Amino acid sequence: MKKVSIWQMLTTLVLALGIQSAAFAHTHLSMSSPQVDETVSSPSVLMLTFGDAVRLVRVSVTGASGELDIGFTPVADAQARFHMPMPFMAAGQYVVNWTAIGADGHSVSNEFGFTVDPNAPAAVMSHGDMDDHAHDASHSHDEAHSQDAHSH
Repeated sequence: MKKVSIWQMLTTLVLALGIQSAAFAHTHLSMSSPQVDETVSSPSVLMLTFGDAVRLVRVSVTGASGELDIGFTPVADAQARFHMPMPFMAAGQYVVNWTAIGADGHSVSNEFGFTVDPNAPAAVMSHGDMDDHAHDASHSHDEAHSQDAHSH
């Protein structure tokens, strides 16, 4: 029987643990606006920021009266930040469900909730360091847009 050195065993163990942790390192939602469990006035935009670039394939927002039509279209190009214009939302609790596909090809799904209260402050979204986010034609970062256009 062949003797195995302690260094060979340690190296094998470290490699095995590294491969295992990489397999479980799926993409996660690192930030959202509205934030998880936040109470806000009706948000004009839903912002999702992931830990890595993903292809966002499903987003739905559901309230007491059912699923809202947010006009979401799956995204072909991987990005870390996404935002979608939101319709007016009545007071109540809402759940955001999302599914994204990470660089490893695995699909990750999750959900979070927030509450709309017309007397609450608006959801705050930072536009700092947002060169790599996706949005439709209803929003841009041109200087011609007023400051109010960026206060969603």
